Amino acid sequence: MATALEAASGRWPELLGALGGIAPSDLCEREGPCPSCRVLSGDAGSTRFRWDDDTGNGGWFCSHCGGKDRQGGGGSGMDLLTRVTGWDFKQACRRIEQHLGITPGGSAPPVAPATTKAKPKGRPHRIPFAPPAGTPPPPLGRATAQWCYRSPAGEQLFWVQRIPTDNGKVFVHRTWLDDQWHYPNKRDAFRSEWPAPRPLYRLPDLTDRPSAPVLIAEGEKAADAATELFPGHACLAWCGGTGGTKTADWQALAGRNVTIWPDADDVGRKAAAQLASILLPIAASVHVVSPPGDLEQGWDLADALAEGWTPGQAAKALSFAKPVELPLTEPKPAPAEPAPSTPAREIPKTAPFVCLGFDQGVFYYQPSSTGQVTPLSRGSHTGTNLIQLAPIGYWEACHPSKTGVDWLSAASALFERQAAVGIFSPDRIRGRGAWWDSGRSILHLGDRLLVDGEPCPISQLQSSMFHYQRLGSIDLPKRLDPLTDNEGAELLDLADRFHWEVPASGLLLAGWIALAPICGALQWRPHVWLTASAGSGKSAILDRFIGTLIESLALFPEGNTTEAFIRQELRADAIPVVFDEAESNEKADRQRIQNILSLARVSSSSGRGVIGKGSSDGTAQRFTIRSMFLLCSISTALKQGADQSRFAQLTLRNPSFLPKPERNAHWSALDADITRLCTTEKGHRLLLRMVRQIPIIRDSVAVFRRAAADRFDSQRQGDQYGTLLAGAWSLMNSRPATIEEAYQLIDGNKWEAYKDQVEADECRCIQSILQHQVRVESEERICTRTLGELVEIAANHRFDNEVTTRQALDALSRHGLKVDDDARLIVSNTAQAISTILRDTPWASGWSTVLSRLPGAQRTAAARFSGAGAVSKAISVEIANL
Repeated sequence: MATALEAASGRWPELLGALGGIAPSDLCEREGPCPSCRVLSGDAGSTRFRWDDDTGNGGWFCSHCGGKDRQGGGGSGMDLLTRVTGWDFKQACRRIEQHLGITPGGSAPPVAPATTKAKPKGRPHRIPFAPPAGTPPPPLGRATAQWCYRSPAGEQLFWVQRIPTDNGKVFVHRTWLDDQWHYPNKRDAFRSEWPAPRPLYRLPDLTDRPSAPVLIAEGEKAADAATELFPGHACLAWCGGTGGTKTADWQALAGRNVTIWPDADDVGRKAAAQLASILLPIAASVHVVSPPGDLEQGWDLADALAEGWTPGQAAKALSFAKPVELPLTEPKPAPAEPAPSTPAREIPKTAPFVCLGFDQGVFYYQPSSTGQVTPLSRGSHTGTNLIQLAPIGYWEACHPSKTGVDWLSAASALFERQAAVGIFSPDRIRGRGAWWDSGRSILHLGDRLLVDGEPCPISQLQSSMFHYQRLGSIDLPKRLDPLTDNEGAELLDLADRFHWEVPASGLLLAGWIALAPICGALQWRPHVWLTASAGSGKSAILDRFIGTLIESLALFPEGNTTEAFIRQELRADAIPVVFDEAESNEKADRQRIQNILSLARVSSSSGRGVIGKGSSDGTAQRFTIRSMFLLCSISTALKQGADQSRFAQLTLRNPSFLPKPERNAHWSALDADITRLCTTEKGHRLLLRMVRQIPIIRDSVAVFRRAAADRFDSQRQGDQYGTLLAGAWSLMNSRPATIEEAYQLIDGNKWEAYKDQVEADECRCIQSILQHQVRVESEERICTRTLGELVEIAANHRFDNEVTTRQALDALSRHGLKVDDDARLIVSNTAQAISTILRDTPWASGWSTVLSRLPGAQRTAAARFSGAGAVSKAISVEIANL
């Protein structure tokens, strides 16, 4: 280890840049942000750090994290390197030796005299940066091809170009230096390659397909060809050819099933063997393809594609890949040691926690003591936090020190284990509720799981890419039978007996009640909005019907509840939300309800939509909402077409239209049946029924969505109403519906009111403009007309005693509107008057895009409107279509 430190003397700026990724601008003798604080806490400050390398040992000072206690003070270059990389001392020395080309045990380079600083051998290495987002690729010049290396998120990092030469070809790195793509040449006083370890080629494909098998080809061209031959694989390559296997970052393949396909030559086979030895300790499995010996030297997958190979042929060749295993070695006898004066603590064979992986400086664990996913930033791996993962005895046994526990060693070991696991996505965390997981129905009850109806501890679920964490338990008594078809039909009949403005509303409400407990297992989650006046039975539906049946698995906010509360209460849970008193009378209430509707809108889809929020510590918070919403108020606040198409509007009719004796008799019978049928036990049995029928329901949903899309002539309405109808069907049937049965159920009800509920945004936008009232002034009189009336007057479709055609045209022009000779209305794209009219609507800044969807709409290059001779682009629509 002394060799590495001696060789590093005087070369710390180079080493910290190449190995630690610290920019040269950070290593200057002036106050600036601290690279160590940036990694440890995310807050680098602006004046806390100073580089002070007077003795050649990489001296530096930070008022926040420097010193042995990390509370302020100085440190060495080795201190800074281990902090920003997370390596322990041995790892750092080994990486320094690799970078400087020192063989283990070799001699250190000569030390410069004390009067002068040691000078590094060869050209210094300038650290390139990732180019700004949107930067075009470097020019090809003499190159015949180039390939982009990217970060896991897909951002450009650097390019590799293939350049033909008289002796064959060379590959050069095009990196971002001095605000441009740098082309390296022998006249440069520095090297500018992307520093090792380098990312893999096509790395984003690996990130996007976390469960796909991996195929590694030799070279970027072969990897591109492999993507066509092996569509089910994530196909990669590494930078640097056969000699670059040790300079690539292979940690991204931790836990993956890997196959290596080398070129058909001895050099390729040797590189494949080296690569296999690197991957064996971290990958789940490693296979190597042996190309036939009669192939042309250097033959690769790009040649196979050019020869017309099909994916079927490629898959057949891949089936002959041979597995590679670690060689068996005889265990060496342990040297005899004197008996310790005190009994040695036995090192635990397994950890009482699971390392889940890392992402953006945050590391995720799941301790068996709590069962909850615990995130820790790099700088938070302190003793106080680590004993959350395991008791003190575990750490004392695994990382002993003279004073108890070597917490730095423990943190270093954890970083190594997490690096081997790879990237962790918080989207894989699942909370309480019903889920569909690899062909299994799973009910997460907080403290336990029911997998296909059988109990299973949370920590023992096998063959799942998701993590079910322990939460507050949901009361579900054991030894209950699921609800029968007849009992489900009784609930459906009960929902239908309330007085509805549209008779089919009871069917839709019953469908919502059936599906809400299993909303996490659905691909589309429909919502409903219940409107009712006083005395119409709203309280009975919410409290005694819906509330009693789903109370064990639902969130019941009301009044002034905010979107943030709902989002933070749900976290990773997939449970229904029943929101009472969702009124929007005041401006603040309207904005609050719109925020909640935005949350419901994201929740409708299959779970891919993510709500991201920043936090004070610099980390991102992600919320994936999978709930079905039921809102209740006197009137709805559904303004946008996107919300109207996701909510079924159910309106209770006031029973005052009935004679009082008939009204009392109806309510008396309904009240008795609600008391008899809607009990907590029935709710538990309903939950068990729906969870058991998840695979059947998913099949029925597909059938009803197709039938409803046909009958409603809209795929979105097919998704919405077809899913609800499938839920109603599942209440009284334990088998999937046929397409004929779906049509029969739909055709047995009247849907005109629901077909008309969703009005296209473009129609509502133009109507908002045309219904706006303006003053029309002349020498004789002042009158008020809507813009729509003025359009009719200007087009000679309407006669008005007080407003002439000329006056109508002038008034329209002042508001960014014109009527041309072809009976078309021209709407300015930029008129301030239209912006004012639409100020509190969803189209205030984009009405031109929305109006372009109107039937027969056309975009015009330019139109002149009155008001300082304003000219702007516009949208032209046929007046007859308005």
